[in-house]
Amino acid sequence: MATTMDQLERLKQLQQVDGELFRLREEQRRKPAELQALQAQVAAAQARVKAAEERLKTLQVSQKERDMELQTREGRARQLKGQLFQVKTNKEYTALQHEIDSLQADNSLLEEDIIKLLDAIEQAGKAVQAERQQVAKDEERLRAEQRRIEQDVAELAQRIAKLEHDRAALTPDVPQEALALYERVLEMREGLALVPILGESCGGCHRRLPPQVINEASLKAKLVTCETCNRILYADESRA
Repeated sequence: MATTMDQLERLKQLQQVDGELFRLREEQRRKPAELQALQAQVAAAQARVKAAEERLKTLQVSQKERDMELQTREGRARQLKGQLFQVKTNKEYTALQHEIDSLQADNSLLEEDIIKLLDAIEQAGKAVQAERQQVAKDEERLRAEQRRIEQDVAELAQRIAKLEHDRAALTPDVPQEALALYERVLEMREGLALVPILGESCGGCHRRLPPQVINEASLKAKLVTCETCNRILYADESRA
């Protein structure tokens, strides 16, 4: 029958494996989130491209509408100029000329608007191009990161499989009662079930331990647990 000292030594070996297993599984669990974050960045860049393209399209439509309006007004002005030679009174001539002047003034303003729109279209086109280039870079980076993450996941799976194999080889050497206690605490305390006594405190929760608990752990006559976090305690002679 294994002594308490033997049990503790086997549990220490098991804890070393389980601690690494917990760390690797946590790392494995985070990998999909890393990939999702990268995908979100690409989606945001694609949304910016779409917004830039929509702005460009809106400006182009406005410019075409202004062009058509200008053509219509210029046609009207030409028509009115042709009518100048047909009027018979100065009053009619003056009224017609005033209408022509008003149309030409409005057309000048319209031409200025069109020039501004053309400038805005040029800038919007450059913005679309820049956003498209950024998306291409982000997508390439995503593909590279995806390959890296997939490689990391494969390597993690191999390391976890090896540790699980090592763990399976260790557990038969631990008495069932001790193993059951250890595994309950392991699940409850996120991969850390066995801790040393540090000074007069628990190495897990760092709460001060009663002298009786420290003495019992030092005697190694039975497995002793922390009253606060329930972790199994052992006296670490290397820190004495």
